Amino acid sequence: MILTPRIMVRLGLLGLITAVAQVACFSEMVILGTSPDLAILVVMTIGLLGGSLTGAVAGFSVGLLIDCLLLELLGAFALMLLVVGYVAGRYRENVGPPTRRAVPLLGAGMTLLGVLAFAAIQVGTGVEADVSILVIRDAFLKTLIGAALAIPVFHLVRLLLRPALVDERRRARRPVATSPAESR
Repeated sequence: MILTPRIMVRLGLLGLITAVAQVACFSEMVILGTSPDLAILVVMTIGLLGGSLTGAVAGFSVGLLIDCLLLELLGAFALMLLVVGYVAGRYRENVGPPTRRAVPLLGAGMTLLGVLAFAAIQVGTGVEADVSILVIRDAFLKTLIGAALAIPVFHLVRLLLRPALVDERRRARRPVATSPAESR
């Protein structure tokens, strides 16, 4: 990903819209008894498109904004989304750009990673909460919803950030004809 000032503005606006949508809309939605985590999928996509550093910075920024909007334990969402963005970016750096079949699996995996990381952060900071079998059911359902929403979120974010993507520029170029016979 090429980070120009215009793309930085797009990333900032995407992060702001994601945080506000997560707090105001998606956290209030109930699907199968749980709420979808749009922020995890957006940060995952930024990590998959831009690498580990871009994913980690985007995750921390969006997470800190969500923490500030919720007025809860400052840093819990930031740390969780930082981990998700970094791991998604490392996937891109080690494996390459995700295939169409890998996106739902990555959405499920990153959602599960985010849920488990957030639970570990809460336990580590001493947040007292009742733990029951419903927590496992909630994590499972969030993972399924994350897998279902991964493809549309991935395509929307990629469409928004397309001018900055190096891979998209390579696909758009046509092969150069080297001889007159090839140009016909």
